Amino acid sequence: MTCLLASSLPISSADGTEDIPTVAAGTTVHDSLVAALTHVDLVTTLQGSGPFTVFAPTDQAFTDAGIDLANFQTQEEKDTLTQILLFHVFDGSVPASAVTDGMMAEMINGDKVAFTNDGTTVTVGGATVTQADVAASNGIIHVIDKVLMPPTDIPLTASGTGIHTTLVNAVVDANLLSTLEGEGPFTVFAPTDQAFTDLGVDLSTLSQSELSDILLYHVVGAEVPASAVTDCMSADAANTQLLSFTVGESGVMVNDANVIMTDVISSNGLIHVIDKVLMPTDTPRDIPRTAQCTGEHNSLVAAVIQAELLTTLQGDGPFTVFAPTDQAFTDAGIDLAALDTPEGKETLEDILLYHVVGSNVPSSALSDGMVATAVNGDDLTFDLTSGVMVNDANVVTPDVATSNGVIHVIDKVLMPPADPVDIPATAAGTGIHNSLVAAVVQADLLATLEGDGPFTVFAPTDDAFTAAGIDLAAL
Repeated sequence: MTCLLASSLPISSADGTEDIPTVAAGTTVHDSLVAALTHVDLVTTLQGSGPFTVFAPTDQAFTDAGIDLANFQTQEEKDTLTQILLFHVFDGSVPASAVTDGMMAEMINGDKVAFTNDGTTVTVGGATVTQADVAASNGIIHVIDKVLMPPTDIPLTASGTGIHTTLVNAVVDANLLSTLEGEGPFTVFAPTDQAFTDLGVDLSTLSQSELSDILLYHVVGAEVPASAVTDCMSADAANTQLLSFTVGESGVMVNDANVIMTDVISSNGLIHVIDKVLMPTDTPRDIPRTAQCTGEHNSLVAAVIQAELLTTLQGDGPFTVFAPTDQAFTDAGIDLAALDTPEGKETLEDILLYHVVGSNVPSSALSDGMVATAVNGDDLTFDLTSGVMVNDANVVTPDVATSNGVIHVIDKVLMPPADPVDIPATAAGTGIHNSLVAAVVQADLLATLEGDGPFTVFAPTDDAFTAAGIDLAAL
């Protein structure tokens, strides 16, 4: 912010030996500010030991804001003016070097204000700092070009944006206005009017409870600034359901909605503007998303996507997934690139579906020797003699809850059993039954032994045929 110090205002000559009101009075551009402080008896306060940081609007800023002291005569009006003025004062020293982009500070009146800093220009609450770090004996003055107005509550703030008319009307219809006017703090993910249009739902056809459930799914009962959001984090919405967050190169998402504006400050919380209405029927913590966020199932998620099973495992379920770790995929030598063919995808799909049971099977429901049929049609067998095993894989983390089922983490990839072949083909593959197979063909019994059966065959070896002196050519 050093470029801001080049201002030609007379205040630049302050040497820091006088208190804040005295320094402001000597600038010739803060007469309105000093008059307002005097009008509500705040001069003595700002002559105190501090330190204070004052964001000082110029006379032109007061004119632009339409503030006329003649309109602040009653005690109630003076209280309003006091709140406005104290919204420009921070209890502590905040030099320009301490201002970071996106930071927030709580002013003396109790409301928060947001800062931006692009390395050239600093703003506070939308006002530009035109001169920074003016020294006073009891603090610092930063000159700004607008009067800061204390934020209103969330419904009033939303109604003033011009893009949340549908949201505000819905809040009223759902009888949630007094709730969101309360103390909070709240964080509201506020869909735009266009988001409601895109939803394609006539809100007037919903019952009050249905509408309330939808709206409360956009509210968190705590302050969640953008700086606190991390990838894969979740938060409990006011309707008791989970919201899931994604932080990537394209920005922040809550469920599948993009956050298009962050940290709109209100007197009782924050608003983040989003481009889609969140529905309680969303499944933000479904099995694929939960697996992705563990940090040890990247190979599994990649395989699910490659096999085109993502939509399936995002479905209603419930499913139970035995989820091999990345190390398990490495140990199994599975090369996804080599399976990126139509035949390979079929094989991969069969392998993956062998890890899925089409019902909710918590670890408490498992028993030793139990058999469950996987979605691919093959059986899984459980062994509880030493820990929990499914086939030959150890369950290393059981009961990872998701919105559409449960995940049990395992340390090996489960391979489906080979498809059984009929008796003649099995015999042909042994390498010691060539004479037998030839005899079956010669006797026109091949179709019979390829039939449904079941059969039990006592199969003489080639040596047995030789020892018996059987010459098929002579028969």
